[in-house]
Amino acid sequence: MVNSKISVIWLNYNSKKFLSLALASLNSVFDLDVENFEIIIVDNASTDGSFESIVKFVNSEGRMRHKVRIIRSDKNRGYSGGMNLGWEARDHDSRYVAFLNNDLIADPDSLREIVERMNAEPDVGAASGLIYFGDGRTIYSAGGVVTELWNAGGVCHGAPESECSGRERAHYVTYADGAYMVARVDAVRDTSLKRPFLDRAFFFFDDYVLGLMLWNRRWKVRYYPVNAGLHFAHKTLRSEINYYGIRAHIALMKNVKTRFETLWPFYLLRRSAIHSGLCATGRLGSCSVVRALYDGLRLGSYAKNRIGILELYKGPYIRSTCKELECFIAGICEDLKIMHRDILINNA
Repeated sequence: MVNSKISVIWLNYNSKKFLSLALASLNSVFDLDVENFEIIIVDNASTDGSFESIVKFVNSEGRMRHKVRIIRSDKNRGYSGGMNLGWEARDHDSRYVAFLNNDLIADPDSLREIVERMNAEPDVGAASGLIYFGDGRTIYSAGGVVTELWNAGGVCHGAPESECSGRERAHYVTYADGAYMVARVDAVRDTSLKRPFLDRAFFFFDDYVLGLMLWNRRWKVRYYPVNAGLHFAHKTLRSEINYYGIRAHIALMKNVKTRFETLWPFYLLRRSAIHSGLCATGRLGSCSVVRALYDGLRLGSYAKNRIGILELYKGPYIRSTCKELECFIAGICEDLKIMHRDILINNA
């Protein structure tokens, strides 16, 4: 039985093209099997009419029994800024805050089960459950892990259940997956930001930074074998995924200390040289990469001033292989699939 007050933040931006899915996602929030919770809907200044459709949905019959707050931002603040708006609007009696994307359909029992487990482990600052892709068979995330070469990804991302042995047991992870994660309010307040995310991060430099901040403050982050729901990923952010992914990767290099910290400037110079040359020949994709590299440097410098240098080895991580190191030095690394096999835990 969960008696702790919970705030659930659900974030929307221009969801008209997948409105039926967004409304199904929001409906799954209303259907969560938890007694004492409030719903905070944050709209990131949508311009496509989806905000009006959501308000109409909320005001329809049967949903007024819930405590709902609707916040409309003055601009698109991305995931980090939008979720921070919801965080600031939460009921200050809330002990937990759940963050949900508008393309995720939550399982009715998921929030209650995650919070029950967190109640039993008071040193856990954030947690997430087993998230599937929309097909209900392929795993989106069994928690998130960061590698020594600053790649972040979901455990067993893209794998069938048969290839993810760790999904059936609780385990420590670097971070809880931001598509649907639960954070303990006291733990977030204990970080240097005093809030979940860095507003300027916008996209991607968010859930794993929170996880690292928590581990660096001696909180723990857990994956629980709870069926969290279905994630129909990247419905909002399709065309700019590559830019924000590169930007976040570079920012993480500048902000997170690992044994390879002396190598990242060489990676940056090599990759910048390659794509600057291609950009000069009219390759627009390479121009976007160059912009992402230098925007990532600026974001990393800003984050360093706000939250300081974070140590990867305070919590779980993945040791990078010789093959990964070779491609990193060559400046051609791509994110590699992160399976459960080799998560290392120093201080959990």
